[in-house]
Amino acid sequence: MTTFIKYFTFFVLFFCLMIVAQAQSAKNENYIVLLDLSDRLLTVDQTNRDKRLIQDVFARFEGIVRQKFIINSNDCFKVVVAPQQGGIITETYENELYISMAEFNIQQKRKQLEAFKANLPKVLDKLYADATKGRKSSKDFSGTDIWKYFNDFLVNDVINTHQNKLFVLTDGYFDFESNRFVGQLGNRTTDSRVLNKLRNDSDWEKKLHSINEGLIPVKKNFGKLSVCLLEVKPKFQNLNEQDLLVAVWRKWLSEMKINSFTFSPHGSLPATQKKIYTF
Repeated sequence: MTTFIKYFTFFVLFFCLMIVAQAQSAKNENYIVLLDLSDRLLTVDQTNRDKRLIQDVFARFEGIVRQKFIINSNDCFKVVVAPQQGGIITETYENELYISMAEFNIQQKRKQLEAFKANLPKVLDKLYADATKGRKSSKDFSGTDIWKYFNDFLVNDVINTHQNKLFVLTDGYFDFESNRFVGQLGNRTTDSRVLNKLRNDSDWEKKLHSINEGLIPVKKNFGKLSVCLLEVKPKFQNLNEQDLLVAVWRKWLSEMKINSFTFSPHGSLPATQKKIYTF
């Protein structure tokens, strides 16, 4: 019996060490959620959908952390807001919507993860209430500058040692109220005017593939980055509007060497949630 206990104890210890080693060798992941707080928030129940989807992204992040027994996790999660003239002051929210497991010692990790999880819905409620307060029509919202985020901020949000996953909650448009915020290089711009040019053109796919057409690609190295575009919602009733939107994004991301890309249209919430969990 004593020999059996020794072998059993050795087997359990070996099994535990194998699990810990596997958790430690798992790749580190960095989850970034980019918010478009433009007039898309006027869509019925959009703010609630956004908040639900952000929490779904966090739930996936939490699952990754727990697979590593928490103590072995060096993963990171953050919510950021796309630049917006006249938009909300984002610094306080973004500070509260960021957690890096690498910053905590073994004793702190579980407590910090649970505290962040409990606080997340409250911060999101405040953020969206602030973003929509007193704004009842499209003219009350400024366009968000997603291109500027990619150009000025994304390179600082990605972590070179991690697998980076960017979830973008947007209708898919790059719109502004004034041309003074728009960059231009030949036919290429940083806003959605390419959509206006090609929307009613039956030959739009061929023209979009032209080297002189589309969004200006950002000349930065984003390393191991995958992009998941959520809540794409055409503003116009044109038959191919959604296809055109996605094609513009696909060309832009591909030209920036971001080859892992998927999208989910505004529609069934369970379908969008599934996209998050399989991305």
